[in-house]
Amino acid sequence: MIRKALWSVLCASALSANDGKVVTHSEFSYINTKGNTDTTSLAFEGNAKTSVGVHVFRAHVDAYRSSDSGQTSKDKWSSELNYDYRLCPRVSLNYLAGYKQDRFSGFDYQLYTGPGIGVKPLDESAHTLDLQANVLYGRDKPENLPEDDYFSSKLGAIYRWKVQENLKFIQEATYRINLEDTRYSFFYSKSAIETKINSSLSMGVSYKIDYVNTPPPPSKNTDRTFLASLIIDY
Repeated sequence: MIRKALWSVLCASALSANDGKVVTHSEFSYINTKGNTDTTSLAFEGNAKTSVGVHVFRAHVDAYRSSDSGQTSKDKWSSELNYDYRLCPRVSLNYLAGYKQDRFSGFDYQLYTGPGIGVKPLDESAHTLDLQANVLYGRDKPENLPEDDYFSSKLGAIYRWKVQENLKFIQEATYRINLEDTRYSFFYSKSAIETKINSSLSMGVSYKIDYVNTPPPPSKNTDRTFLASLIIDY
């Protein structure tokens, strides 16, 4: 009875009418300082989503490059592709493929892929919450070490709060852990505030945390990034 009632609540919404439409969200950040310091930073984050009936396709790209006095100080990019098969509007079967390259993290690259499930327990006009869980096959290449193949699990959440008509708060978090050696885990968080300029343009500030529990030496555990961005939605 409880299971039936829960399924009824999760599947109460109507299916999206935006079949075939590609929706994109792009964030651009650029910083250049001259004088006592000579630094340049360039960042891009983009999302794209489309659906065809019960099939949903999502893509995400995140890139950041920074130099200090002509020397590269940060060089990282990552991408994820998601396919969702909607069992109902709030519950989906999922398949995820992800790749990350971070020159200063101690890893030449990280690759992971595998099935999962997505649930939207909260879907209101002011508040939404998306949850996703996957079981993954992963392959990491630490610097100056052989490749490491393993199975892992990944949990993710995205909470969105429409504070006002032109103001939004977003909190994202993911946690991935090596199931064969739990000393190795990866945590990512993004906290952001976006304010609308018009229907397509927004300004935003975000704070990102990229944490590795056991990084290859001499890399540090945590990488933090604060960004002010121009946002384009179309």
